[in-house]
Amino acid sequence: MLTIYVDPKQQDQVVQLSDQDRGYLSVSKQANTARYTFYFVGHQHPSFWHDGQLTDGAEETVRTIDGVQHYRIAFR
Repeated sequence: MLTIYVDPKQQDQVVQLSDQDRGYLSVSKQANTARYTFYFVGHQHPSFWHDGQLTDGAEETVRTIDGVQHYRIAFR
């Protein structure tokens, strides 16, 4: 499981992964909630979005044709 380190006080930001890769977090408004979109460069880690409040320790499972990737959100 990869950990994504997120600053909960910042909206759009560069994020660090536990394997030293980097990505980008973009926050947008969707209907009555926030959408957190995580983008990763290349094909090693699939990008995904999360609707609703982000919480420290939250886990996401992303399924793609290349397999399954598990992420954990960690506030820093």
